[in-house]
Amino acid sequence: MSLKERDEEILKLLDESPSQYVSVESLAEYFKTSESTIRRDLQRMSLEHKLMRVHGGAASLHFSGNFKFERLDREYLERERTEPEIKKLIAREASHYVKEGSCIYLDASTTVASMIFFLPTYRNTYYVTNSPLLAQKLAERGLTCYVTGGELKMTTNAFIGPYAIDFINQFNFDIGFFGTNGIHPQAKFTTPDPQECAIKSAAISKCYSVYILADHTKFDNISTATFSDFTRPILITDVANEKYRSLVKMIEVEANE
Repeated sequence: MSLKERDEEILKLLDESPSQYVSVESLAEYFKTSESTIRRDLQRMSLEHKLMRVHGGAASLHFSGNFKFERLDREYLERERTEPEIKKLIAREASHYVKEGSCIYLDASTTVASMIFFLPTYRNTYYVTNSPLLAQKLAERGLTCYVTGGELKMTTNAFIGPYAIDFINQFNFDIGFFGTNGIHPQAKFTTPDPQECAIKSAAISKCYSVYILADHTKFDNISTATFSDFTRPILITDVANEKYRSLVKMIEVEANE
């Protein structure tokens, strides 16, 4: 079978799939080839805008249901001003899971940043972040913090690149807190920048427990890169879209708390 024929068959399988999703494993079995070959095919087809590469497989560009794409990062200050009171509610709930003596990863997220005010001032608890802004706020509260360093991305106020990933890989985190730009049944948890995706994925792989903090506006959003599936993280949110209750482990906070 030629490359073109395989591409056409993959697109046909996507169209015929009720979920408009196919896994790498199922495609490798279908075509009697290796999973690495399928991953290369899907990556190439994604770059050619034939399909969407998502965690563990690929999805059709024509997802069923209502959703919206978010391909570009918004400025940090713009995101910080979006739903600030809801972010505080989510952040306060998340802070309850911080235990004394833990090593904790904090993602460069405005909702995660809202946690800092609520964090208990344990002296033997360590924080690691790829955000210089979060690091400064942690230090101002007298909390022990290590910052990754690396290439500074000004839009999101986050360090990215291989140096940051190497730094993260030195640690074993009891718990990690992350933000997300999108939550979608097929695309899972997504972010616009593949380099930030790599940072998030690396940190998640080093965490024993994973919490993702996101308000209701993130549901049915799809960004460029998938950094996690729904298997490990617990989602802390304000109002959950009903269809996600059976897909994601979640904790919901109420506005009147």
